[in-house]
This record gives sequence, structure tokens and C-alpha cells, in this order.
Amino acid sequence: MKTSLTYSGSYMESIYNNVETNINLAWWRYFPLFTGAMSYAKIILIVGAGPRLGAGIASKFREGGYKVALAARSLTTGLSAEGTLEIKVDLADPTSVPQMFETVKQFWGIPNVVVYNGANRLLTPPDDPFSASLETITASRTVGFDSAYVTAQEALRGFQQLSSFAAKAFIYTGNTLNQIAIPGVSPFAYGKVSAAMMIEYAANAYGGRRCKFYYVDERLEDGRPAGEDLDGVAHGKIYWELAHELVQSKWLVTFTKEGGRREFIGKDFDGYTREDHFLNMKGFGL
Repeated sequence: MKTSLTYSGSYMESIYNNVETNINLAWWRYFPLFTGAMSYAKIILIVGAGPRLGAGIASKFREGGYKVALAARSLTTGLSAEGTLEIKVDLADPTSVPQMFETVKQFWGIPNVVVYNGANRLLTPPDDPFSASLETITASRTVGFDSAYVTAQEALRGFQQLSSFAAKAFIYTGNTLNQIAIPGVSPFAYGKVSAAMMIEYAANAYGGRRCKFYYVDERLEDGRPAGEDLDGVAHGKIYWELAHELVQSKWLVTFTKEGGRREFIGKDFDGYTREDHFLNMKGFGL
């Protein structure tokens, strides 16, 4: 039986869009076209790369055949002995972000996966969030949101130049602060809340165009923040899965080291929720 195909952009898109009607397709005739569509440079750029999460994510993607570019203030731009591209970037200066992407492009090409780990964890007394100066708020927000915003913009510009079959994903390393106001970390939280909203907007706007955006938050099994127990290997595993999903799934991703992706509400380090903190304010106590 002759099968009718609707060509929407490329032959392989028609296969995805007509799976049930293509069961009898002699796909092997089109194998060269298939492999040509799927051949693209696999490059991951990890921004704000450190020895724990950055290293774990890099290791997973390197095992999967990716070229790895790491960007951080502590690095010196150039290729390491292991073949990793290291880029010096100061996320306190958002204007430095475009050059970071240009460096990756000059060495290897356009990154199809971009991970943002940048953060500036500035604190206040737990009972006085407005004690932070505007300079403190700005310093924390610039790294947590402003530079992340420019990074996401640059990532999207690159994604739009890649094959429609490249695994394209921007992943922001978040935490529970977009779901609960934990006392004492308000300057840090403002950037995370803004970044979570940015990712939601991006996923809604671009996810349907195969440019995926995720805000990822590791938790303990009881839903409390992972905190100092954040696991680089577990991040590498979940980031690999998200980067290679065929379609955008829910933008807010909470997961545990052992259990993988699971949905949680916001909890602080003692296990209290937003409602618990509200009741405490009303005089009922925690």
C-alpha cells in the first residue's frame, strides 16, 4: 500500500507527525537521509561550571559523545589537556555573555545544550529581609537572573540556526526558592524566582518549536531542599534525559537522587511549607 506523507519542513518531521500511517514505510530506503538529518555537532556549554554539579553534568554528556565547554570566572580561556574548552567569564557582567558564546562557536560551533549554574548566594538576617541594600539585591540578581537571561537569549539564537533534529535545550539549575520564601536568603531568592518565570515564559513560547527550557531543582526524598547534598552525577543523568526529550515536558522539574523526576511543593530545610510560615506569622508557631 502506498503511503501518503505530508512534508512539513523536512522528511523526518513527516515521520514524527505521521507515525501511525507510516508503519509499512520502507524506512531503510531513506536511511542516508535519516542519518544526514540526525548528524549535528553535539556541544554542551555549562555556564557557572564548578567541581560538583558542573563536573557531574560534563562527565555524563562527555560519555554521550558531546564536546564540553565550561565557563566560569576562575577559568582561563583555552582547551584543556583533556580536550575540554574552558572559557573565562564573569557573570557579574551580563555584557560578557555574548562573547562566551562566540568563543564556543569559534572553537567548535553552536552549542545545542546550554546549562546555567550561575548563582550569587547573598544573605540577610532571617527576620529582616529588607535589611539588604539595593546593591546587595542587584549583585545577587545580576548573576541569578540578568546574566541567565542573556545566556538564554544567546542560546535560543543558536538553537534557531541548528537542524530541527538537534537536541536543543536550555536548563537552569534552580532550587525550591521559586516555591517558598525561606528566611534569610531573600537576595538570592529574587533571582531564582525571576529565572523560574523566565523559563516558564520560554517553555510556553518556544517549547513547541523544539527548543526546550527547564528549571531544575533537586530535593531530598521527603521534599526538602537537597542543599549541601546536591549530587553532580544525579544532575548529569536528569539533564541528559531532559536535553534529549523529543518534546518539551513540564518546565518545572523537581527530582531526587534515587527516585528521579517527582513533583514536590516548596519546603524549607526543616520541612515547613509556605502555609506553615504564614501560620507562624499569624501566631500559631512552627
